[in-house]
Amino acid sequence: MENFKQPLSIKIIYWLTQIAFWLFVAVFFASIAFAFALQFEFLGNNLQLHTDLPVEANYTVKGSMNLFGEFQELEFVEATGKIHFIKTNPQFAKWLGYFLVGVISLSLYIFLMFKRFIVNVYRGFIFEHFNIRMLRNMSYGIIAVWFFMIIYSRLFYYFIAKRIEFEHIEISGDMKSYGFLLILALFLWVLSHIFMLGVKLQKEQELTV
Repeated sequence: MENFKQPLSIKIIYWLTQIAFWLFVAVFFASIAFAFALQFEFLGNNLQLHTDLPVEANYTVKGSMNLFGEFQELEFVEATGKIHFIKTNPQFAKWLGYFLVGVISLSLYIFLMFKRFIVNVYRGFIFEHFNIRMLRNMSYGIIAVWFFMIIYSRLFYYFIAKRIEFEHIEISGDMKSYGFLLILALFLWVLSHIFMLGVKLQKEQELTV
């Protein structure tokens, strides 16, 4: 086989992918250890957990600012953010641990498919059935993450968010849709069909030579 000289951009992506993948593997095992510690309450009774609030909140806080030399009154309408559970309930901490492991496991699967795809491209194998399969697997994995996040958001809202009470904040029922994940999955799925067309054209070219 003729040696394939990779462009600099491919080399950079290849090595960055290798480094990022093994760092993510370390994060995966760290999340397993953290979930294990939560399950058996090894972290004590003074656990402080922060988590994203997957629903929007309506604020009743007013403020002001100087805008073009005039006094402008302001009011928060909607916002999202993180929530801090002071001395986190052990059962809730275990539940979050399960979610953490689930999301990171799916993300690691997607990252593995991407790594294998990049390795193949780096070696000069571009329009191959293997690449098509990796692209499709990535799109299916992202859809699985989207579905997982939607279920998590609903569970968090009905079992946690609806019970939250603040003086100046009202938790609304508007939950995150994570639509960007579906767009990314659709992009990879379409890209797999482009690669499929490339494989077909490459075979036709080989037959005509």
